[in-house]
Amino acid sequence: MAQLFYRRFGDKTYEVRAAGASLRLYTNGAFHSQWHPNRVFQGAVWDCLTLPALLLNNPPQSALILGVGGGTACHQLQRIAPLSRSVGIDCDSEHLAIAQRFFNLRYPGLDLLCEDAVRYVERDRTFYGYLIDDLFLDGPEDPLRPDLNEEIWLKLLSSRLADSGVLVQNRLEVAKAKAFFRQHRAFFSATFDRVLLLSAQHYSNGILAAFRGPQARLSPEVLFSEGLKQHGISTQGLKRIKATWLQ
Repeated sequence: MAQLFYRRFGDKTYEVRAAGASLRLYTNGAFHSQWHPNRVFQGAVWDCLTLPALLLNNPPQSALILGVGGGTACHQLQRIAPLSRSVGIDCDSEHLAIAQRFFNLRYPGLDLLCEDAVRYVERDRTFYGYLIDDLFLDGPEDPLRPDLNEEIWLKLLSSRLADSGVLVQNRLEVAKAKAFFRQHRAFFSATFDRVLLLSAQHYSNGILAAFRGPQARLSPEVLFSEGLKQHGISTQGLKRIKATWLQ
């Protein structure tokens, strides 16, 4: 892949690579984002963050994305949901600058803010139809979740959801996602109607999507396929996505 951009800032390095129209963002050598404007859903982990929007009876009109990176999830949501307002939060200003300059992350109604995500959510009183928690820190080898009180954080995020909203969390590993759900099963049961576990082939991440409001009983894969087709988007990547209802 051709190197389009490289910068060292303090103890961090940022790199954008390209292969044709496909772009990748690397931070400290770690693969953060991939985007191809003509291959919106490629069967990667970012698909798991946004495909649950296709299961809603009424598509979300607002979204909060915590952890923008190169903006893949933001792009995908804009393609499948009629968002009138969305907010992307990232604590790294260089990520936001790269997302705009190289990944063309510019949409009407989209605000990109360089802030601490926890502090933003604590003071923000907006209710969102779709909320993505994709927060992680650079670890010595693999990404790490921030040092949060996860129970308090889960309740805070849930309090920022609209009545029929969806909370999506990247738990980094499938086993950890299952364990987190079991640990907080009582809260999920009391607060959400359904909870979906998603994963992508070749990625270790386990993604939890918690839904308020009743959902169709068809298989998620069927609804994902129908939804993408309605938007004129290829469904080829879906063969690499696994989705299982936990609740």
